[in-house]
Amino acid sequence: MRLQKFLAQAGVSSRRKAEALIAAGAVRVNGAAVTTLGTGVNPGRDRVEVNGRRVVAEAPIYRLLLKPRACLATLAASRERPTLARFMRDAEPGLTVVAPLDFPAEGVVLLTTDGELAQAIGKKGRVPMTYHLKLQGLVDDDAITRLARGWRWEGRPVKPETVDKLASTERNTWIEMVVAESRPRALKAAGELIRHSLLKISRVRMGGLSFEGLKMGGWRDLTKAEIGDLRRRAGLA
Repeated sequence: MRLQKFLAQAGVSSRRKAEALIAAGAVRVNGAAVTTLGTGVNPGRDRVEVNGRRVVAEAPIYRLLLKPRACLATLAASRERPTLARFMRDAEPGLTVVAPLDFPAEGVVLLTTDGELAQAIGKKGRVPMTYHLKLQGLVDDDAITRLARGWRWEGRPVKPETVDKLASTERNTWIEMVVAESRPRALKAAGELIRHSLLKISRVRMGGLSFEGLKMGGWRDLTKAEIGDLRRRAGLA
């Protein structure tokens, strides 16, 4: 296994940051500093250290958590506003919140120590996610068609797989959007595109993972089948 992949899967960092650590001489294998990217290691035999601390290849953690509204999507505690720390007490070292939702948004988020998967989902946008969006006003079919064509956000194209109207009143419209996009602010730009304020964001699915069976603030570990499916959707072996 390549050294940077080993570090990413061990939860030390993303693969890109692992490459930076190797290049900086912060990584040792069997006592010798390694600065060459692509160096191979045997997780069961070689001793790998980062900044003097040994890295042990434990099985990565994969958890699905249903984040409530008015909650920061971080495992760090805060005196000012509630965070996920209130639901995930004594979180394991290296556990990262993948595709975090904004403070007012709600829905499923992934917690994992698999740095490679975290990068593939959060930065590369490879996994389709299903959102229920509440928009102000009556959104007509032309606006739905316009959303389906996509838009750009911070220099990156955002192209939904599907956009469907769920329900509407004279005041608001609810739509379901399936899109490989983890940034809630990119969805706010969709509302601005059709001149309807986005009032609420709910992420109901991440890939094949659903919120069903979870109460707000609740979480569960993924099954082996779910882990394999999620990694395949992210383009990983």
